[in-house]
Amino acid sequence: MVKAAVLASLVGAAQAAHWAVLVAGSNSYSNYRHQADVCHSYQVVKSKGIPDENIIVMAYDDIANNSRNPFPGKLFNKPTAAGVEGVDVYAGCKIDYKGADVTPANFAAVMTGTATGKKLESTADDNVFVFFSDHGAAGLIAFPSDTMHKAEFQQVFETMHSKNMYKKLTFYLETCESGSMFEGMSTPGVYGLSAASPSESSWGTYCGTDAMVNGQSVGSCLGDLFSVSWMEDSDAVDITSESLSDQFGTVKTATSKSAVMQWGDLTFQDDKVSEYQGAASAANGAKSENDSISYSARQVDLQQAYDNYLHAKAGAARVAAGEELQTVISEQIAVEQAYENFLHIVYPEQADKRKAARENKEQANQFDCEMAARKSFVENGKFNSFTGFALQFQQRVVNVCADLAKSGMNIDVAEAAKQACNGATLV
Repeated sequence: MVKAAVLASLVGAAQAAHWAVLVAGSNSYSNYRHQADVCHSYQVVKSKGIPDENIIVMAYDDIANNSRNPFPGKLFNKPTAAGVEGVDVYAGCKIDYKGADVTPANFAAVMTGTATGKKLESTADDNVFVFFSDHGAAGLIAFPSDTMHKAEFQQVFETMHSKNMYKKLTFYLETCESGSMFEGMSTPGVYGLSAASPSESSWGTYCGTDAMVNGQSVGSCLGDLFSVSWMEDSDAVDITSESLSDQFGTVKTATSKSAVMQWGDLTFQDDKVSEYQGAASAANGAKSENDSISYSARQVDLQQAYDNYLHAKAGAARVAAGEELQTVISEQIAVEQAYENFLHIVYPEQADKRKAARENKEQANQFDCEMAARKSFVENGKFNSFTGFALQFQQRVVNVCADLAKSGMNIDVAEAAKQACNGATLV
């Protein structure tokens, strides 16, 4: 009986597999860093031994061959000096879901094993590693043309748990206010690492004059601070001897601009990183001390547009860069105006309530109200609602919805958002 039990245990261990889901949720060249992050993460887990059939990648794939990319067909997640080519993380990066297929619905279907394309087919014996890089907000993560709410996000884990789709799952989340997505999460066996607390920005890095590869400017941040911190650590060390807790400590220290936080089931943080990112022990990179130029993800579009204008050559290029800078500023003013209008429509005579809505940090627990307002701003806003700058104002919506739930006030937040975008109230 003992021999049979040991044999069964060995067979089970042999059949256990590693799986990885890697997602870049944005598009457009200003968000270069997210797809560079994700293709770098592909190189990490592939080099550590996770087979291609167990790696699922979602990325819009509009950066490598973008007309603005000075290195056509290539992506870089780390700068190099003139004369040093650098590591092209796009080389061999196999993207399974591209363009319009990068959606919350497809992400949920991939994770829960119901997608018609490539999907997780993991079992109760397998460990799953997930990495997501994009913009976020209080209770939201963004995709190119949609968002996923905290409630939907956490339901994915509940469904996976009910279907016995993992032994343990680790999720590294690179977005602003990423901690808000894990608040209240209680699904067993799910460990989360957030790039930022529930109420702060995450940061792009290798930006501005540091966004240089082989002496040439890429014109967009190459990476995100949290993301490159964990990946450069996994590249440089033997992760078969590094625990999840060790990597958390290393990444928390390296991510100096925001508070990296642990969430969920912390009972297995002594597990080795290799149990999730791949068991091969090879260390193939050099860890850098990241004192590079970093920008808040809320201001990165404005900073990049200014940098590009400042360094553009005289003539048509400088005019075009100036026009892009003006467009970014105009859009940000429109965002500010719309959300300020929203508060004046909801609280026309209550300056104290407007102040609280601007400053409070309520948790995103009112799904219907929050998503109704969000949808209305997306549909009616005269601006891109998916920028890092615009998404920060979702916290105001969350605060309003929390107040309405407490007070019992009957306000149509979708209509209020529509009127706010259409300039019904001017402040």
